[in-house]
Amino acid sequence: MVSGESDDDRPIVRTNRTTSQKRQRSPTERIATLLDLDVTDCPICFHPLTIPIFQCDNGHIVCSTCCEKLSQKCATCSLPTLSRNRAMERVIELLRVPCPNAGCSVVVSCSETSAHVNHCPFTQRTCPFSSCDFTCSFKDLCKHSVTEHSIAAPSVDGVSFSLSMFKCGTLMRLLISVAKRIILKERTTEGEGEGEVVVVEWFDMPDGRMFYACCIGPGTDKFSYQLKLSLDSGDYLSFNSNLQRVREVSNEPPRAHFWLVPSCMLPCRECYISIKRKTN
Repeated sequence: MVSGESDDDRPIVRTNRTTSQKRQRSPTERIATLLDLDVTDCPICFHPLTIPIFQCDNGHIVCSTCCEKLSQKCATCSLPTLSRNRAMERVIELLRVPCPNAGCSVVVSCSETSAHVNHCPFTQRTCPFSSCDFTCSFKDLCKHSVTEHSIAAPSVDGVSFSLSMFKCGTLMRLLISVAKRIILKERTTEGEGEGEVVVVEWFDMPDGRMFYACCIGPGTDKFSYQLKLSLDSGDYLSFNSNLQRVREVSNEPPRAHFWLVPSCMLPCRECYISIKRKTN
C-alpha cells in the first residue's frame, strides 16, 4: 500500500465471469452445417483426417500417416510439422457425417468414416471369386455368389441352395454328394446386408478328399469351425480350425488350413459343419 492511501482508494479488480466460464449456447446455436467436407480431408492423401493432426508453423495441416511418410516435413513450405492442431482435432472429434454409400443410413464420426466404409455392407466391391469382375455391395454378394459361383445342384429335396443359412454354434448338414462348393449365409436378426458369407469347398485329390472353408466379406469378427464326417462304417471323423477371412476365392486347392481325408475312409455318408464366433 502506498503511504497516505486508504483501503477505499485502492482500485477494485473485478473478474468477468464470461471470460472464465464456458459460453452457454442456446439449443438452436448448437447445430451447424459444414458446406464442404473437403476441409476435413488430409491435403496430401485426401483421406479423412484422423487424430492426431499435425501442422507446421505456417498452419499447413497433415494427417499422422502422411506426417510420418514425409519425415515430419511440410509438403507445402518444407517447415517441420511437429505441432498438434488441437482445434482441428476437436472439430474432427465432434463432427458427425452420414455414410457416403447409397442405401446406408448410418451416421458416424468424421474420423471413423474410412473404417466404417471398409466394413459397410453397402460399399461396392469386386466379386471375390477369381475371374469374375462383377461389382456389387456386400449385402448382394451372397445372392450373386450362389447364382454364379455355387458349384451345386439347383436344389436338394426341394430346398434351394440360396436358402442355405447357418446359425453360429449350430451343427449344419452339408450334402457333399451333389456339390463341390456350397455358399452359406449367416442367419442374424440384423439388417438385410448383415451376416457373414462362408464358402465350403472340397477337392478330390489322388490320396483323398480335401475339405476347406473360408469367410468372405469385409467383416472383422474371427471364427472357428468344425467339420464332422459320418463314415459308412458308422464312425465319425472331425476337424477343427480357424475360419480364414479371404479377399479372393480361387478354383484351386488351398495350401493351408485344409482337412485331407484319406481315400480309404471315403465315401462318407454325410458332412456337418459348425461355425462359432471367437470371443477372444
